[in-house]
Amino acid sequence: MKRLVLAILILMPLLLLAGCTEKYGSKDVEKYVRDELGLSGFTVSDTCRDITDEEGYTDHLWEVTESDGTVFYVMDDYYYAMEWVENSLRNNWNETHVRKYLADADLTGFEIDDPGEEHPMAGVELTGTYATRSELHYYAERLNMLADGSDLDLTILFDIKYDHPYRSIGDYEKTEGDFKGTVSKSKHVDCDYTEGTLINLLLDMRYEDRLQEFTDDEIRNYVKSCDHALGIRKSDGTWEMPDDLVGSLYSYGISFPTIYEVLSRCGYPVTGTKDKFTFTGADGGTYEMSESFIENDWYYYIKDGVHIPMDAYFYDHFNVSKLKELTGIEVSEKWMIEKETQQ
Repeated sequence: MKRLVLAILILMPLLLLAGCTEKYGSKDVEKYVRDELGLSGFTVSDTCRDITDEEGYTDHLWEVTESDGTVFYVMDDYYYAMEWVENSLRNNWNETHVRKYLADADLTGFEIDDPGEEHPMAGVELTGTYATRSELHYYAERLNMLADGSDLDLTILFDIKYDHPYRSIGDYEKTEGDFKGTVSKSKHVDCDYTEGTLINLLLDMRYEDRLQEFTDDEIRNYVKSCDHALGIRKSDGTWEMPDDLVGSLYSYGISFPTIYEVLSRCGYPVTGTKDKFTFTGADGGTYEMSESFIENDWYYYIKDGVHIPMDAYFYDHFNVSKLKELTGIEVSEKWMIEKETQQ
């Protein structure tokens, strides 16, 4: 009986693999290319090349040569799908033609991130950095022009990072203002979503100079529709909803600069500026906070002269409940307030 159980355990992965995968040959790849890509006049290699993926599965790579000599790959890709191993065919036709097109295109303002031959199915990505709203619009226009410049309707990857003072700590980056995605001739890009996330970041971190790139109406309209808009509890128990205060887009809470802004607006005794300030807490302790308080790539604040690390190295926000604990001022996000009023 023990031998039977052992044999079943040994054979089970093989049975699962055989029952849930399909073996593809060159003729199957030919049909796939015709049906999936609508190509004709191409040839498929007689044999495939085996490669081991990051999960340890052996994939099969078939070489396809188009009539103009362009070579791309079809991969027989094996992967674990919840309960067993499955496989399917996928291709890098788009990635190959994007690489070919970009080699001769005007890439002024861009850099290229190309994973190279060791990652045959990965595509190239256009990268860049912007620091102003006008530069963001420039990138959107350039991306649409690039997409239109190809004879083919190619899907081009891009990742344009937003450069701002407190973007990075250690290996963590505040990416809320980044402009990333894909662009093609049939699907142009615009800045609407990114401008919304940008406004949130600027308000969250109180980048007052950069907020001037947006009109008061644009800021008010964004905050009005934002779930992370901040409300301040008034003495009568109702909520005041300022038209220019928000919490983190990723629900980390309220930043050090926003804490300063709330304290100032509520008339709470606080000295300094949003960049570095001091106040006496409800417990009588003296608190100091600043985005510049970093030790060993870890944010901290100061209480009575003692450096207190934040709960995670990249946290420069407190949960909204922390402000009430420290000062007695109750702040909440719009979605929390709506949930409270519905109960």
